[in-house]
Amino acid sequence: MSRSYSFCLFPHVSQSQKRVTVTPRSLTRICLISVFALIASSSHAQIDRWFSVQPIRIYDDAGLNPAPMPLFQAETEKIFAQAGVAPIWLPTVQVNDSSMLVVSGVSDVNVPGNGQHVDPLTVNMWFVEDLDIGPDWILFGEAYINGNGVVINGTDVSTWGGGRRDTIAHELGHNMDLEHGTFGAGGGENLMTAGTSRDVPGDISHITPDGDNLSQLTAAQITQLRSSPFLDTVAEVLVDTNGSTPYSTDDFFLVDFASGPLGMSLSSLTMDLSPVNAFLDPTAVDPGAVGTPFALNAASMSGVTAGDLTISGDIDGSQLLTIDFAAGSFTEGDSFRFGIDADLYTNIDGYGATPEELMGTLFTFEFDSGLLSEAEIEDDLIASSIEPIKNPYFSDFNMIRQIETPFRWELHPDPVRAVPEPASVLLFGIGALLAWNPRRRQNKLIENRGS
Repeated sequence: MSRSYSFCLFPHVSQSQKRVTVTPRSLTRICLISVFALIASSSHAQIDRWFSVQPIRIYDDAGLNPAPMPLFQAETEKIFAQAGVAPIWLPTVQVNDSSMLVVSGVSDVNVPGNGQHVDPLTVNMWFVEDLDIGPDWILFGEAYINGNGVVINGTDVSTWGGGRRDTIAHELGHNMDLEHGTFGAGGGENLMTAGTSRDVPGDISHITPDGDNLSQLTAAQITQLRSSPFLDTVAEVLVDTNGSTPYSTDDFFLVDFASGPLGMSLSSLTMDLSPVNAFLDPTAVDPGAVGTPFALNAASMSGVTAGDLTISGDIDGSQLLTIDFAAGSFTEGDSFRFGIDADLYTNIDGYGATPEELMGTLFTFEFDSGLLSEAEIEDDLIASSIEPIKNPYFSDFNMIRQIETPFRWELHPDPVRAVPEPASVLLFGIGALLAWNPRRRQNKLIENRGS
């Protein structure tokens, strides 16, 4: 596995000189970000890929004094959304080992028994108190290139310039085979550019496509990222509305498993009417003196049978309707239609809410892997599992995936002892100046007469 570094030089000079991140060309820190398409009719990003991250937080031997854990979760998710990719954060694992609070790199923590997830394609991310690579240097993070493992200097990533908000994404990008000088990296706005030349967003409002438009990825980086074996696919299941109202119909809602990985199935589908102030009215019992029950459209059943579906919540006044599917029964290419009367509380017995009045209704799609995606009926009158209102997540993550693409396992030299190359940004005997403003921070190098 090749490693990637980010580090800073602290020259012994006057207090007017600042710290600076300096990074060798082939020894880098990792950041991942992606720029991908938005659905034209939707305000939500299209998320059709996901990967899982196992945070591992180091404590002292007594289980006290934990290392800081600056996930910068919202920033990282926004960065990856550019590529149509969602990071899924698993519950944090605690490791009590004082000797691991200060280490020199990822190889010091990436040894058996240090909290790694059993799934080899879940990225293990250790948070330590400090990364010590020698006097006068600071290492924000280190990660393998095209391999599994990231270590984060929790203290400095938390506090440096108000927080290094792109470090987590940058390091994950290295795991997914992105480097400082490949696939178009190099500009200040690009997330994979070395720390000496990269503009770091001062807050989430300056991450692309907003504000200063920072933390970008090129089209080539996105293509490479999306080919990473760490990524898996979010299946696309659609709920489409039909006709004028759901009153006295068996075909108002179309449920269509449009695409997904081979063998993946939908376990359950839940409709939540509370966001639109509506309720189910299947009988003549209050609320609502007139109603029609849940009904399947037999002619529309494709690849699934009525016996595969179990319905719950179809009672008067309920705002939740759940359809559970027999194991493995509803997969790619399958579809069916159903109807059930749904009234607005502001128009009880008004022959049901129209598709436009149901915009905002929330659907939760749960797949057999435990992956959940929440989407709402949008202005195209469709809810799609790959246009979620928040990142997909797991109800219970117990997958163990197979590695089909081999990883590279070679290591680069230690950055402190690396011989600088002409194109390298590692310069011995230099000072440092960190120039920044509230909108963006850019690391720069300046000449120093003493070290």
